[in-house]
Amino acid sequence: MAGKRSFGSIRKLPSGKFQARYTGPDLDEHKAPTTYTAQMDAEAWLAKERILIEREEWTPPATRAAAKASGGVTVKAYADRWHAETLNRHKPRTRVLNRGYLDNVIYPGLGDKLLTALTVAEVREWHAGLEDYPTRNANAYSLLRTIMNQAVDDELIDVNPCRVKRAAVKHRKSEPVALSAAEIRALADAILPRYRAMVLLAGFSGLRWGEFTALQRRDLTMAEGNLSVTVRRAVVRVKGEWITDRPKSRAALRTVPLPEGLRSALVDHLAEYSGSGASGLVFPAQGGGILHRDTIKEPFRAAAEAIGHPTLTPHGLRHSAATLFAQAGATLADHMTLMGHTSSAMSARYTHSTESRTRGLVQGLWT
Repeated sequence: MAGKRSFGSIRKLPSGKFQARYTGPDLDEHKAPTTYTAQMDAEAWLAKERILIEREEWTPPATRAAAKASGGVTVKAYADRWHAETLNRHKPRTRVLNRGYLDNVIYPGLGDKLLTALTVAEVREWHAGLEDYPTRNANAYSLLRTIMNQAVDDELIDVNPCRVKRAAVKHRKSEPVALSAAEIRALADAILPRYRAMVLLAGFSGLRWGEFTALQRRDLTMAEGNLSVTVRRAVVRVKGEWITDRPKSRAALRTVPLPEGLRSALVDHLAEYSGSGASGLVFPAQGGGILHRDTIKEPFRAAAEAIGHPTLTPHGLRHSAATLFAQAGATLADHMTLMGHTSSAMSARYTHSTESRTRGLVQGLWT
């Protein structure tokens, strides 16, 4: 038996209980989360739903039930809990970066949303409204997707709402400069003598800034016919303090062979500028301790300008080494090992075949 009403309807089920339902502002039919022994209770539920609609405070009953089941957890509350749980899993610098993405990028648009109610459309709208900082936005989106994946694993949501195509892909505004071997040597000759060996090592090894500034004497192998550098640690600056720890990934723990031509520059540098003892820093600050990137900013800029590359940055030396490895014929596996990449896609950018390379290979068939 169904009851006709100005709002919603109530029907009596074969069990004798009453079921209430109505058509909501979304034009979908919504049923009460339970059935009622007394008809007046079903009527009371419909009355409360009508008031919510009139006050423009309505959300689908199923959404409210899910939020109640999860304690009404917001995106911010869940993400904060996730971040706290990464204390022993992530490096300090990674945690600081993630904290910044959460507080400054994710929370302003999505923090107050209920975790269980977050939709694909809301994530897409949030991403589309971000300011034009491509790398930051890609990192923030990737972080949000990771957190939502954890929410799926925790069985708080059924599917991950982060489904914006290519939102996690980083698009550079400009490609970094890749120096030739001759240009790396010219840069080293143009910079202050204290930084000459550092430029050569960075340009021919591909080490990251935090890796070569953490190098100790014992990390260099200077045996005849075996010149190499082993990455065992990296240094980062977190909240004004230097933290030296293992590199950010297992792949970063590696030994990189060095060109024999680098030997004399390293020998001179070790004698003149490096710290003493096996644990002495290879590239210390002038007064001792960790070398800050800002210290070489001006000398590096002047040297880069002198060789005709005024936009070159220290990171460009790593990019240059990656390019040189690929041009020398490194396979994808070789490249990943030398650069300490965890993703084959990162090395594939350098090792893929190019038109000029294939043209040269074909021409070489004639000779």
